[in-house]
Amino acid sequence: MTNRRGPAGPQGSNYDRHTVSDSLLLVLRICLLALVYLTFLRVLRAVWAELRAEHRVAAAASAIAVPAAVTGSSGVSPGAEVDERVRARIVVVAPASAAGSVFEIQGEAIIGRAPGCEVVIDDARVSKLHARVVCRRGRWVVEDLGSTNGTLLNDRVVATAVGIGPGDRVQVADHVLELV
Repeated sequence: MTNRRGPAGPQGSNYDRHTVSDSLLLVLRICLLALVYLTFLRVLRAVWAELRAEHRVAAAASAIAVPAAVTGSSGVSPGAEVDERVRARIVVVAPASAAGSVFEIQGEAIIGRAPGCEVVIDDARVSKLHARVVCRRGRWVVEDLGSTNGTLLNDRVVATAVGIGPGDRVQVADHVLELV
């Protein structure tokens, strides 16, 4: 006897169609599970990198009192004390949404995302403690504090502490700051 779906038997039965669909469904489930695991591992890797960066920043912050290399073009010797009497202003030049913001600094300023920084920049690409501008013996110096994305001074990477003056531009992520 035949039915509407065709002749009965192993070749024309609904059993074969469901087996193919079940196989396809199994493959899709495995792919979805692999995607979930890959996403989880990627998040875990990002958290691990952030924790390691915080450890490096904490070590850099504890070493700030006596920096390892503060020479460079600044001419300031290592271990020179911060001159708290000197004041300056840092003006945000870019991006347009933050342009014109002015930060009054005295002696030194930490630039970063953390709430305790003197210059707070709310941007995920900015490290919690990203860079530091400090005055030693009357000269201003900028130094990167082990940030993930680096710091630029007049479009050059800041590898060690570098002397800066009025009109110099410090770039942290997309934020350009000018010392005045």
